[in-house]
Amino acid sequence: MKHFLSIIFVFCITLSAPAQIITGEVEYNAETAGIQTFSKPVEKISFDKIRNKFYDSENIENLNYLFQGITELKDRKLAKFSDGSYGIQYYDDPMFSWYYSSNGKLINFTQKDSLNYPCRTTKFKPDGSITNLGYRVSDKESFIFSPNGKLLAHWLGNECFDENNNLIMTRKILN
Repeated sequence: MKHFLSIIFVFCITLSAPAQIITGEVEYNAETAGIQTFSKPVEKISFDKIRNKFYDSENIENLNYLFQGITELKDRKLAKFSDGSYGIQYYDDPMFSWYYSSNGKLINFTQKDSLNYPCRTTKFKPDGSITNLGYRVSDKESFIFSPNGKLLAHWLGNECFDENNNLIMTRKILN
């Protein structure tokens, strides 16, 4: 009976212990992000996808909006960069972002494999060749790799680090 009461006592204490909820947030480093980035081959981009994007037909209009600080339009989102270039993401094709020089000439474009995080990204030159590949962990963290797998950059918030964790660049949102 003494053992029975001991078991009941332990059982009651265990039930009254506060429950601990475990949340599973994955942390990435360059190695794990690289594994995810190169886990499957990159699909070639159809020339038909690029053909109408070599020049931004709304270049002057987009630059005017950016000059006024307007980045959200009914059909697209704009981003202005400190080097004078700008980006466009069309709401009807959110997997792609297009980057142009100030004169409206296509510099490069990116493709995401998902609209959710984490996601893989591939940056292409206008001819369709790959510039780099990335793994976006969140809106604040991403890893960028060369096509042969070398870590080029690790963005944490507005700071960018090289493979030796040296600060190489910062960014700020321009409005």
